[in-house]
Parts: sequence; C-alpha cells; structure tokens
Amino acid sequence: MTKTIAIVEDDPQQRAHYAEALRRQGYKVDEYGGREEACRAFEQALPDLAILDIMLGQDIGGGFEICRYLQQRDMQLPVIFLTSRGNEVDKIYGLQLGAWDYQTKPVTFDYLIERIRSLFRIKERHSVPSDAADLRAAGKLKLNRAAMQASWDDQAVALTPTEFDLLDVLLEKTDGASYDDLANATRQGVVENNTINTHIVHLRKKFKQLDAHFDCIKTKYGYGYHWICR
Repeated sequence: MTKTIAIVEDDPQQRAHYAEALRRQGYKVDEYGGREEACRAFEQALPDLAILDIMLGQDIGGGFEICRYLQQRDMQLPVIFLTSRGNEVDKIYGLQLGAWDYQTKPVTFDYLIERIRSLFRIKERHSVPSDAADLRAAGKLKLNRAAMQASWDDQAVALTPTEFDLLDVLLEKTDGASYDDLANATRQGVVENNTINTHIVHLRKKFKQLDAHFDCIKTKYGYGYHWICR
C-alpha cells in the first residue's frame, strides 16, 4: 500500500520541491501551507508520516502545535521537523513533543528520503510478532523489542524510537554504554554528546513521571551512561 506523507510548509516553492522529490519515490504526498488547513485534513485521515516546518507564516509555533495534535491522535505516527530554526531549545522542545526526528534546513533530498525510509522501517518493526528473543526484562522494566514498547512496573512508558533504542543499548551494555554506543543506536550519523545527554534527560523524566524514586540511569562521567537498578 502506498504510504502517505503530509508536508506542512508555508513556503510554496520549498513545499513543491520536497513534495515532487517524494512523489518520484512513489509516496503519496499531501501539501498544506498552514496549521488550520492541515489539522482540518487530519481530522478526516491521518498521514503515515508528517514533515513539519515550525514557523508557518504568522503562526510562529504552528508546527509545534501540529505535532502536539498528531501525537494526541497517534503516538506512533512519525513526525519530522524540517525547519530553519536550529537552536538547541527548539530541538529539545520538538523532541519533547514526540517528534521522531529534527532536521535543520537546508537538507538534501537524498538525505531526507533516507531518513523517511529509516523511520518507516522502524515503524514497521511494531507489527512484527514477538518471540522470546525480542523480550527483555530488568527489574520493573520490560522491553518488547519487536513492538518497541516499554513498561515500568506494568505501566506503559511512552518513548520515541530513539529513546527506545538508547534504553535497549543501556540494558545490553551491562558495564555501561559509551557515548559512541549510544550515538550508533540513534542511527543518525554524527551525534554530539550533548544530544545524547538531552535524550537521557527525556528518558529519566518519563520514568520519573511514573515513579518519583526512579534512579536507574547513572552517569559515567566522560564515558556515557550505565543502567543500574538496586
């Protein structure tokens, strides 16, 4: 079945260029110039993936609000922010909202298409039946690696794919996961240590929302992080 990608971008020329590149790859592409137009369409049917600019004309944070809306409708819907806003505050906020990826313009068509393919591959792992090798447990934590689902004390933990993969590596590396181990887990090429630190902050926050006493992700200064639960 042909996958549908929604592009929400206020610059009609940029929007058309990205849309045409994706159509050449066989995707169905829906184009929107603003938040209201996009959300009206999403009320009728959700796309398989959304590419969002943040500033949509005078709607300064319109892309953030669309992401929030989509995550409320379907937490497993991949969202990519594609924006000229490259400051760290925006990147952190976008990831906190549940975006699967955050790219700063300019981005080549080839790279964008590979990122989309990668996210669809990750999403497809959710539908693969689990077997014993896909299940991992550590104390109160349970991971279903095929479905990319995590639970803490039988409560679901809403993780992005990147957060899930980082957590999986933390459990795998019993002596501690280095920054290189964690960067490789993101499948995003060159990843700075500060980006890994930001993801770990999000992970800790999500577990603490379920358990105020959570303290299993330990910092190994100058090296990386270690999963230890007593």
